[in-house]
Parts: sequence; C-alpha cells; structure tokens
Amino acid sequence: MGKRIVIFYPFRGILFPVYLFMGLILVLVSIGYFKDLLLFVGVSRKLSYLFAFEISFLSLLLSPVNFVIKEVKKRAIAPRYDVVYVFGIPFYVPRLDIEYFTTQVAINFGGALIPLMLSISLLFLLYKYLLPIFINIILLIIVSKYFSKVIEGVGVVMHPFIPPLFSVLFSYLLFFKMPELIPVSAYISSVLGTLIGADLLNLRKIIDASPQIVSIGGMGSFDGIFLSGLFSVLLGELIISIF
Repeated sequence: MGKRIVIFYPFRGILFPVYLFMGLILVLVSIGYFKDLLLFVGVSRKLSYLFAFEISFLSLLLSPVNFVIKEVKKRAIAPRYDVVYVFGIPFYVPRLDIEYFTTQVAINFGGALIPLMLSISLLFLLYKYLLPIFINIILLIIVSKYFSKVIEGVGVVMHPFIPPLFSVLFSYLLFFKMPELIPVSAYISSVLGTLIGADLLNLRKIIDASPQIVSIGGMGSFDGIFLSGLFSVLLGELIISIF
C-alpha cells in the first residue's frame, strides 16, 4: 500500500485565488443553511452556529485531502514487438507481455466524508421519520444512477441541479404535511443518493478505465455531493417560504 493520504489541488497559479474566493463565499452561505438544519433537529443555537462554522470551513480546508481506502490491481495483456534482422532485413515478431495497473480508491474528506458524517448524524436524530427519509434516499439513488455518466479522464459527471431538484420534490411529496422536514430530508437524501447512485454504483466503470486514483467526493474541489446537499437545503427552505 502506498500513501494513505493524497493531497490534490485542482487550481494553481492565478486560478488558485479565484478558487479560494469562491470557496469562501460558498462557506459563508453554507454556514446559515447548516445552522438551520442543526437548529431544527434540536441542537442549541450557540452549538448550531459553532458546528455549522466547523462543518463549512472544514469542508473547504479538507477538500484537497483524499484518504486512500483501497488499491485495485488490474492485469492487462499488452502487445509488444521484437525486431529480428535476417540478412539485414528487419522482421517484427509479436509477443504478449503482462502488465499490472494499480488504481487507488480514495474518499475525499471535504467533498464526501464530512457530508456523509453529518447526514448519518441527522438520521439518528430523526429516527422517528426514518421510513420516508429512506424512501427518499432510494429514489435519489435511482435518479443519480440514471442521470450520471462516466467520462474517461474526468470521472462521474451529472448536472449539479438534478439531485437537489429531485430530492426537494420527493421530500415535498413525502412531508407536505410537515414542511419543516423538507430541507433536512432533502439534504440527507441528496448527499446519500448522490454518493451511492452516482459514485459508488459507477465505481467499477471508473476502475475499468485504469486511472491512477479514483476519489469519491471529488479531487480537491467542492464536489457534487457537497453542492447537492447545500442546494437541497436552499431549495427546501425556498419551498417552505412559498407554501
């Protein structure tokens, strides 16, 4: 096993300050929404602000950090040609060599691990409503699997507004009698649905392309998992304000 921690910065040089500025703006926005989530599930106002601040800033600071959880070795047969000269004339003799490719499977701290831990914590606090939330998660897994695509050299791609829109829609249908539950249900289902449906269920396709590293949750930027959860809370609160 090689290094367990891989740090990857997607933007360097002149683009790094731009990335940092956008990340800080996103952090300031996310603090308010995470605070509302924590307040709703019963956390005190002071602790809600503290935890929301930590969650948001840690997501930004740890977005370049990836923890390697597994190495996948894949055997491939590569054709080679030996050159043999007969009376000065080159003849190319084919032969087959066996090569081994190693793919490191990692999970991103800021883009996946922190949203995952928050979602699981919220599930424990909302144990009375597990059945409809689980239904929402399953529906989002199906949606994410259907709309996500694996592009070689890029990874899993999906329109960033698909999980939030569907998670809020399903949350509204499941909790229209308790609209205060829409944002938190949308957040949990969006995070877990995207993680499982888009990333985990497509993991084999990504590994088959033999990249050097596969990062669940992104490679140094706010991935779709983090953004999907945040947009879900935003849209969920918008629904509450309208209806």
